[in-house]
Amino acid sequence: MKKLSGSLFFVMFLVSISYAQQNYNASETKLFDLIHTKLDVKPDWSTNHLEAQAELTLKPWFYPQENLILDAKGFDIKKVALNNQTVDFKYNGLKLEIPLGRPFNAKETINIKINYTAKPDELGKVPALKGLEYKGLYFINPDKNKPQQIWSEGETEYNSCWFPTLDSPNQKHTQEISLTVPKHFTTLSNGLLKNSKENADGTKTDTWFQNIPHSVYLSMIAAGDFKKVTDSTFKAFEVSYYVERQYEKYAYSIFGRTPEMIRYFEELLQTKYPWQKYAQIAVRDYVSGAMENTTATIHGSGIQKNDNQIVDNNDDGVIAHELFHHWFGDLVTAESWANLPLNEAFADYSEYLWANHKYGKDEGDWLNFTALNQYLDEAENKQEPVIRYGYSDKEDMFDSHSYAKGGRILHMLRNEVGDQAFFEALKQYLENGKFNNAEISNLRLAFENVTGRDLNWFFDQWFLKKGHPRLEVEYSYKSEVLSLNIKQTIDSLNDWVYQLPLAVEIGTDEGVTRKNVYLNKESQTFSFQLDNKPTYVAIDPDGYALAVISQKQKTKELISQFENSKSAIARFKAFNEITAEKESDNNMAPNPMFDKAKRNLALKAMEDDFWKIRELAAHKFFNYDGDEFLKVEKNLQSLIRIDPKSQVRGAAILAMKNFLNPQNDLLFRKALEDTSYTVRAAALEAILINQPPDADELTKKFENIDDVNVFSAVAGYKALQGKPEDLDWFKNKLGELSSGELYQTMGIFGSFLVSTDTITQIASIPFLKDIALNDSEWYGRFSATQALMLLIDLKDANSALKEVFSAETEERLQSIYSQIPLD
Repeated sequence: MKKLSGSLFFVMFLVSISYAQQNYNASETKLFDLIHTKLDVKPDWSTNHLEAQAELTLKPWFYPQENLILDAKGFDIKKVALNNQTVDFKYNGLKLEIPLGRPFNAKETINIKINYTAKPDELGKVPALKGLEYKGLYFINPDKNKPQQIWSEGETEYNSCWFPTLDSPNQKHTQEISLTVPKHFTTLSNGLLKNSKENADGTKTDTWFQNIPHSVYLSMIAAGDFKKVTDSTFKAFEVSYYVERQYEKYAYSIFGRTPEMIRYFEELLQTKYPWQKYAQIAVRDYVSGAMENTTATIHGSGIQKNDNQIVDNNDDGVIAHELFHHWFGDLVTAESWANLPLNEAFADYSEYLWANHKYGKDEGDWLNFTALNQYLDEAENKQEPVIRYGYSDKEDMFDSHSYAKGGRILHMLRNEVGDQAFFEALKQYLENGKFNNAEISNLRLAFENVTGRDLNWFFDQWFLKKGHPRLEVEYSYKSEVLSLNIKQTIDSLNDWVYQLPLAVEIGTDEGVTRKNVYLNKESQTFSFQLDNKPTYVAIDPDGYALAVISQKQKTKELISQFENSKSAIARFKAFNEITAEKESDNNMAPNPMFDKAKRNLALKAMEDDFWKIRELAAHKFFNYDGDEFLKVEKNLQSLIRIDPKSQVRGAAILAMKNFLNPQNDLLFRKALEDTSYTVRAAALEAILINQPPDADELTKKFENIDDVNVFSAVAGYKALQGKPEDLDWFKNKLGELSSGELYQTMGIFGSFLVSTDTITQIASIPFLKDIALNDSEWYGRFSATQALMLLIDLKDANSALKEVFSAETEERLQSIYSQIPLD
């Protein structure tokens, strides 16, 4: 599929600046213990205000207190009462200060009632909140593309944008939330629905009660025209899925593996799911991937798919991730944002655990391998300790260090102590810290208690120091002895020697064996008695080591590794290295498939057991026109017809889309009936590239399918035509897309604008301006701005860009916009 032409900017924006730990971000000092929060809230979609009353029950933590300061962002405070007596207060738009009149000690309970209006869309009027990335509460106003909804997002400290509280992760409370909404709405909050009452004004009030303490940032509300589907296959407690009505029949396909995940994680952790229910809801314009609100996970609307989309990607990873948080993050919560990996590293690792359990070792290893490389990509520009007290902004903690690296560290820890000790230690960590907070030392102590070992060194080198080992590997074979030398690079990036285990896979004509070595010196040589000369030596064949490994391997060694290793990752790495396009002396990169040995290997790769290798092999023959063309074409055709993975079938179609064989058109047209939208989209793109006589008929047949891949195929054709009458279609379809999908596809709309006439270009400007000003995500706004930039010579576009540049509050966009001259 086509990608946005400005993707280079996206990469540039993601390049992070590395900060030394200059300052120390301590856990919030607990002057008070927030015991219970009672909220009575009524959203008003005409103003995007929340009319509300909050009742907080607190007591001093230890020392006597005579002044209470609450987090309360951007409110209109109408009245404050202390123990049912109206009191004066001070409020600066950020903090609500309530004099208590006398010192209260830790045995005395305080009741605070606050009448207020929350105005999340007006937070920028408070100077200290200008440019705030999130706003805590989101009103989705209805239009032809979106249903009316409201939902909250509390992490990190944004719930105080809609109710007054002590907004830090080390405050845990029980709660009761009464939410008044139109009576046809379905509501969701933490805990159980206690009561639902219809009101005379056409509204209803639902009251939800959470009687088990959890951190403030995990409180949530959501309401809209959702259909609730309760999973009938699970009886221990309620498991339910909230979706838009048109996705009701797909709810089990989307979420239906959740009960199996619960049972698996309970057994693995030897700890029962600790909450009253588990609900998942999909909301529009969500500002994060998903959020593990206790008992009520929120997903973005992109998780809602029909069967033609689920066959391509069932989103098990994010579903497992948020569910696992209900042990790691909700039951035991990081006491500060510096300790966020105690939540996110475990959730990230759960994706590997589930994939390995449900779909097999190859799928689990692939997920692990991609996460490792996600971290290593980030580490090229940013290296920080995983547990870092010196962050500049707590939002900086939500990176590949906390997630991907943290998850890989946990796998290293598992390999260090063994499976039995690993999961026993997790059980103890959860038991010791349940319904409480933890820091990294609590995890270390649980592992030390189980294993009897001092593990300070492990936690120090992996969690508390930045970077990762960089290993240089050489080997030789002489007198039936394989000598393996592994050297750790010591320089300014890291000046210490890592301790870590490594697997070594050795292939010979007699078969494949595995050896294990342990690194703890700057340079080490390991010797193995070997009757036959090795055909290959693969270090860390499964990709489990959190390290960069440099090993020079000859092509024949890589071929042997690909042909003989049982590890999907070892085979993938070997095949990818053999077939990579490499510059020659004249700086030209010849197609590796022109080399017969590499071509034969790629043809063999099309039959590999692991689908990612088959997919890669298909990609290698994109636009191929070399020797044995007919053989290559036949093999690609076979993938289209019989491969069980839709991604492979789609890749084979795209590889062949420029092959000049009329028979392929018949194959592509049959693929238009495939169960997968990915395959249908690829087939449509391959057919339309030749502009057949029935192109308009085909695009009309597919133009109203709600799938981003199909949209891209149809839009690509329409963009080339540049017909003014297609502008409304583009606007309608783009208006239905998420921010990420907008970023992915806006470049196609840009191509349409370049192709069409000036009148149509001018007519598109208000649409693009609205997205550039109002999309909930910066990358969605930026995608529209890029399209406007294509029209910069038009006066209206220039004026729109000035308004967009002036209104933008996201720093990374402000930096770019400041460098763009406008008339």
